[in-house]
Parts: sequence; C-alpha cells; structure tokens
Amino acid sequence: MRLAGDRTVGRLVKWLRILGIPCELITVKSKEEIPEDVFLLTRATSLASARSLVLPCEKPAAQLRFVLEKLPHLWEEMRPFSLCLPCNERLEEISKEEVFGLVPDHVYETQRRFRRCPRCGRIYWPGSHHSLMKRRLEEILGRPLTADPDGSEGRS
Repeated sequence: MRLAGDRTVGRLVKWLRILGIPCELITVKSKEEIPEDVFLLTRATSLASARSLVLPCEKPAAQLRFVLEKLPHLWEEMRPFSLCLPCNERLEEISKEEVFGLVPDHVYETQRRFRRCPRCGRIYWPGSHHSLMKRRLEEILGRPLTADPDGSEGRS
C-alpha cells in the first residue's frame, strides 16, 4: 500500500521524504476518492476511513511524531536523505566526474559523493544544511538518525 498525504499535511509529506519514507502528495475531496492502494494522511476529519489516518495536530513536528507512533513500521522504512524531495524518487549514486559543470565549482571541489534523481535529474550532495536538518529531525524523533544503508546522506 502506498503512503500519501493530502494538502492539509503537505509539510509533513516533505519531512517524511527527507526521512526517506516515500509519500505522495495527492488531492482528494471525499473518502470515495481515496485510491484503493493508498493509505492517506490528512487533517480532514471528513476523510476518516479504514485507509486513512486523521492527524489531530497542526505542526509538522507533532504530526511526524504522531504518524510514527501510529504506524511504527515506518521506522523500518527510514532511509534518511535518500529521496528526491520534489519527485519522491529514490536517488541514484553518480560519480564525481558526472557532475562536473553541473554543480557550483566550490561544491565540486569540496564534496566527494553525489546522487541524482532518475526522474528530474536534480543533483544532491551533503551540503551544509544537511547537518541542520539531521539535528532537527533527531530532536523531533528523540533518537539519532542512521545513515542511508550505503552510508551516504545529504543533498545540495
């Protein structure tokens, strides 16, 4: 079953993607419009069903904690910094040589690992904001984040 959020939890969808948990952003106006293969995260009580989770909180940090409490299997799916944020696609490793001329010179000179989204072509690397996001997520989750299974983390 695919995980999705509606517009009422758009920022939560972004944080789930940062954690490497695939989550689509969809538009639904009624319970009947929830696709059969989707489990929906929403704040809209009108969308409450067996295939949805209505979130009682407004702030994304509280929403994230609530979702992980109610859907504990998501802890196992976490692969931090492994998805393209706009596309929700798993990032692919690419060589440093492949990004020459595609990233700023200082990034090319200072970074060793790069990934690319197979859909949009966006290039990711462990930039300075990476440690800030990681620290914030660890505060929210109350535990340390582990690296992606291949040991890499990050984004431009």
